[in-house]
Amino acid sequence: MKITEYEEFVQLVKKYKIFPFAELAPEHPALTVVTEDSAWHTEQATDPWLWRIRIAQEGVAAYGRFFGTKASFIDSALYPAVRTILTGNQSVRDLFEAGSMSRAAHRIYGILSEQGNTDSRQLRKEAGLDAKEDKKEYDKALNELQSGGYIVITGSAKQKESWSSMCYQTSDSWMRSVLGDVRQLSVEEAKAEVGQAIGPVCSEKAFAYFAKKLGLATR
Repeated sequence: MKITEYEEFVQLVKKYKIFPFAELAPEHPALTVVTEDSAWHTEQATDPWLWRIRIAQEGVAAYGRFFGTKASFIDSALYPAVRTILTGNQSVRDLFEAGSMSRAAHRIYGILSEQGNTDSRQLRKEAGLDAKEDKKEYDKALNELQSGGYIVITGSAKQKESWSSMCYQTSDSWMRSVLGDVRQLSVEEAKAEVGQAIGPVCSEKAFAYFAKKLGLATR
């Protein structure tokens, strides 16, 4: 069954807790799957391309490339637990000093920590990665920070005579703005919380996929 309204998309994200942008986990819905191809890029209220930004801006879900290079939406109430798993409760500083984070990712995170929500073009420029040959390093650093649980996509900024640019924010800052004070969890507590949340709504294959990605106890 296809959906046509933003509110239906919100309900699916709230139901499944982890809802991919495109096909990701086996036997698990995704935004590109549950919508008609003809609905995309119409710039109407029924355009799923706009929903992906709206749901993040309204604080309904965290949006980002949390599982490799593919984007997903995570229900905002569950995101703190997922983030705890992704970060392993390690700070950016700890990772960088241990040699486990790239210099580019560390630099980008520092800029976002100081400036807050920043559009990608400005972020790339301030990180000193705006040369054509630096694009791959910049994109890799963004993916590193998103899959590590340190930043999220928070919207898009219109560029004059150009495509819109994604906006990014540290996950700590985004969570505070949406959820206020967030209870600190151990990694094991977070894994239990995520498993209990997605277990009832995932197929066996989908749960196995997310369990592998997040280190959850298998069924």
